[in-house]
Parts: sequence; C-alpha cells; structure tokens
Amino acid sequence: MGSSQWPVLATGYWLVVWLLTLATALAACEQLPGDVLVTPTPIPTPVPLPKAVYRVERGDIIDSVTLLGIVDSQRRVNLSFRIGGRLNGFRVQPGGPVEAGQVLAELDVGFLPHELAKAQKQLEIARLRLSAAEGSRSLTLADAQAALELARLQLEQARASSNPVNPDAEEHAIVRQELAVETAETKLKLLTEQHDREMALLEAEVEFMAIDVDMLQARIEQTRLLAPFNGVVRYTDGEIGQMIAEYVPVMGLAAPDALEVRSSLPSEEEAPKLRLGQTVTIVFRDYPQREVTGKLIQVSTPARADGTDEGLPIRIEFTAPDLDLEIGSLADMRIVVEKKEDALTIPNVTIHSYFNRRYVLVKDGERTLEVDITLGVTDGERTEVLAGLEENEQIFER
Repeated sequence: MGSSQWPVLATGYWLVVWLLTLATALAACEQLPGDVLVTPTPIPTPVPLPKAVYRVERGDIIDSVTLLGIVDSQRRVNLSFRIGGRLNGFRVQPGGPVEAGQVLAELDVGFLPHELAKAQKQLEIARLRLSAAEGSRSLTLADAQAALELARLQLEQARASSNPVNPDAEEHAIVRQELAVETAETKLKLLTEQHDREMALLEAEVEFMAIDVDMLQARIEQTRLLAPFNGVVRYTDGEIGQMIAEYVPVMGLAAPDALEVRSSLPSEEEAPKLRLGQTVTIVFRDYPQREVTGKLIQVSTPARADGTDEGLPIRIEFTAPDLDLEIGSLADMRIVVEKKEDALTIPNVTIHSYFNRRYVLVKDGERTLEVDITLGVTDGERTEVLAGLEENEQIFER
C-alpha cells in the first residue's frame, strides 16, 4: 500500500468509529438508566348484557288518567277595592274563616274622616235653616190667611147692612171691602209662592249637602273590603304601604258549604281522553280508606293571563256529607277511560319506536326478528296488541 492511500484509509476508519459511537449514544437516549418498559394493557371486548325475555300474554287492561286534586269551593270570588289607594293592611290570613260583613282589609283613608265631619256639620246647618224657614213660612202664611178671612167677613157684613139714606155710601163700602178681599188673596198667593221658592232652595241645599255626606261615607266604605258571605280566605296579595289600583284583586274568598275538587290538566297525551260526565274515583288524603265517586263537570283552558286564578281548569263534583273536608285538602283521582278484558298485551319495556313505527324484537330460535305491531289501550305498564303478535310468542326487552 502506497503512502498516498494511508490518509484516505485513516479517514474512513475514524468515520466508521464516529458512526458507531453516535448509534450507541442514541440507543442510550431511548432508555435511560432506571427506566422500566411498560407493556400496555389490552382493552377487553365488551360483552353484551343478556336482555330479558317476555311472553305475549292475555289479560285485562284499563286505560285511565290519574290526577292530583285539591278540595275547593264551588263558590269562589276574587275581592278588590273599588277605589285606588295605599294598603293599610289585612285583618285576616289565608286559610282563616270569615263571616259575612267582616272587614277583611283597609286602605289608608287620609283626610276623608275630617272631610266627612265637615260635610255632616254643613248638612246639619242646612237642615236647621230649612226648619227655621218652615216655621217662618207657617207664621207668615197664617197671618196672611187671617187677614183674608177678616176681609171676607167684613165684605159679608157690608153686603148685609143697608143704608136707605145714602145708598151710594153703602155701595162704596161694599166695593172697598171687595178690593180688600182681592188684595188679601193676592198677598196670600204671593207669600205662598215666595215661601215655596225659598223652601225649595233650602231643601235643594239640604239634598246637596246630604249627597256630599253620602259620597264621603261611600268613599270611606270603599276603603274597607268586606266579606260578602261566610267563607275561608284563599289568598291575599299585597303589602302594607303598597299602592293598590282600583278593581285589582287583592284577596280570594271561598264558601265552604259547597265543595268540589279541582285539578290541573294532565299531559298532552292524556288530556284529549277527558270528557264531561266521566266518572271519577276520588280518595282524599285525609280519608285514605274511603273511596268517593265524583263526576267530571269542567275541562277548560288554564288560568287567566292576569294571574288572579290558580289555573285549575278541571273540576269534579262529588257528594260526601259525612266527610269533614277542608278547603285545600289533597285528593288522588282516577278516571277510567276504557277497559279491555282478555286482551293480548305486552310490557311497555319491549316496545320500540321509530317515528310513527312501532315494533318489537321477537325470538325466533337462534334468530331475532323485527316485527311491526299495532297497539291499543295501555295502562302505563302494559299495552294491548291489536295486530302483529300471537299469544305466547317471546319478545326481548328493548
């Protein structure tokens, strides 16, 4: 080997050494001293849980609607003030009994009592003026009537006397007495008309004052809310010092002598099943061992938009005079819509739904078949099958 080839061989040798050293260093970086290689745990394949198997069976099934109701009165009113004002407070509490005519709530009357006292005094003065005018009228007209009677008497005397010596004087005396009678009659008429006008004016003044007094008394009465009948307070709405508008309900009252049960509407699916006149089985929570039969008498829309009613549009009447029920007591109710005997039924947990399609999974040996079905009455747990299945077929839980 010539001396000119030695540097090339040396350079190649050292290049190989460097590459080996680099490879060793990289291998050391992949696994440092003290590191432990961890083998990942394989994820187990999920095992499907076995589904319950049911049989298509025959039996009785009842389609019914259950409701929770509250005992209420057939006679219910919402009370309001006929004038606006600041609420002075309630004298009763919700649930408390009241008697007809009892004051239930009051508004602040302000200066109305002082204005009433002033008007009453003015009325008293006007009545005194009228009474004095009546006395004066009686005296004045009595004097005028007496003067007329005297003039008439003197006329009769003048006509009865005769003066043959001077007949002209006799005639003159008669004419003079006739004029006196006419004057007395005119005076009596004028005095009567004058006093009648004065009396009418004074009487009108008295009536005006009486109207003023009546209006103030009525206004004060309107600041008090009175019970129209014996009953129970259903609710109160307002706080002391709050401004209350006229004819805005602040209290509800119910008569406890005629009771019924009220309830809210059921679900959208059950609501169309309700019809007026349906028989209702009622169990009051206060008497759980007793069933009472009622009748559905109202199914209407929910409460008014003004919020003055609780919105219980279902009403059921019943008769149970021997039960001591109170307004507000709870009742569980059931309305039987339809009853089927010896019907082909399946559990609801086996029914599959896809849009308007209803189907079940039927066990057919080792296979599972999708079978469309037609459904009928349901009681919430089982449903009648009208078509698609036969008795004793096995179906899977969904």
